[in-house]
Amino acid sequence: MSLRRITLIPLAALAVFALACDGGETALTTTSSLITGSGDGTSSTTAVIPDDQTSTTLVGEQVASYEIVAREPGTDGETVFVVIPPGTYTDVDLENFVGDLYDSGTATYGAEIFDDAAAVDAYLKAEADRSPEEVALIEQHHFVSLVGGTTIRFQGPFAESGEFVLGS
Repeated sequence: MSLRRITLIPLAALAVFALACDGGETALTTTSSLITGSGDGTSSTTAVIPDDQTSTTLVGEQVASYEIVAREPGTDGETVFVVIPPGTYTDVDLENFVGDLYDSGTATYGAEIFDDAAAVDAYLKAEADRSPEEVALIEQHHFVSLVGGTTIRFQGPFAESGEFVLGS
């Protein structure tokens, strides 16, 4: 192979790369994510879009503190009602928090996670006794549940994340 051919191969690759980055609109189809934490209570998710050279960073944060505001005994175990500070949480942040509650033994059967104490008060009322405003408050501030000690179920603003078995 001559020196001229060796030089043309990288130039051809560079031309293909330049054409791929022409600034035209690219259809978004799939993403992959990398979750990182900095140890200071913040985390970020970087979503890389395959056929494009751009990325989007969604900022989340680790739940740094919480307060158990109520406990409800049941025949199979206790459910704790937890209030976390308002924040920019992602479903991964909340999943990690529930996992930590479970691992620490704080919540072994059930947990209901909110970011507003008034929403917990409304949630603890019988459904028939809740006003429309209280129902809306619950929808807005009820984030995630631990059900039966094994299932994480996302609620309210995170409901689209569904549910899954803890540790799977």
